[in-house]
Amino acid sequence: QGITVPVTAISCGVNVQRFCPRPNLDRTHIRTKYGLAPDKTLIFYVGRLDREKDIDLLIHAMTKLQRNDIQLVVGGKGAQRAELEQLTHDLALDDSVIFTGFIGDEDLPFLLNSVDLFAMPSHAELQSIATLEAMASGLPILAANARALPELVCSDVNGWLFPTGDSVAAADVLALALAQRAHWSAMGAASRHLAMNHAHEKIVSQYLQWYHQATY
Repeated sequence: QGITVPVTAISCGVNVQRFCPRPNLDRTHIRTKYGLAPDKTLIFYVGRLDREKDIDLLIHAMTKLQRNDIQLVVGGKGAQRAELEQLTHDLALDDSVIFTGFIGDEDLPFLLNSVDLFAMPSHAELQSIATLEAMASGLPILAANARALPELVCSDVNGWLFPTGDSVAAADVLALALAQRAHWSAMGAASRHLAMNHAHEKIVSQYLQWYHQATY
């Protein structure tokens, strides 16, 4: 960006006590609350439903997969929701792509523990707190290879990266992820381990250290 003065990059952080694996959670209960299939593999996106998030790419990837054992769950609200719902209907994916609407803070940690994979297709993430929360919850991540996301996702370690704007490549990576179910637990643990570097306690310490250096 052409900045010549000293720069320190500090994460926004994540609450790793609130967002954490919950192995004893009744997944069926929270799935039923949001109208999700109790017996399908769920790929979850949560965030704003706006154009730069590239959610349409995931929808097109779903139609290329042609599988009835998975659901794409789109959580959140935004200006593009109606357009995305129309696209879903036009592609005959009404049973495969579910729009939950806004998800309250009290439910989000539980819903993250009720899905199987987290997807972030956006080409414009400056950090992606939603991805960090999914990682802290112990989920494998499917993410666009753009901006901050490659700093969070290590391919074949805690997830998979795909080229931005390429629904065919996204479908291929999604198919690869679905074929590697045996590795999901280890990848989720790797996500959790990486997210711990962004724990709020560490971030507060980094801010305090930075303020100390800046003022003295």
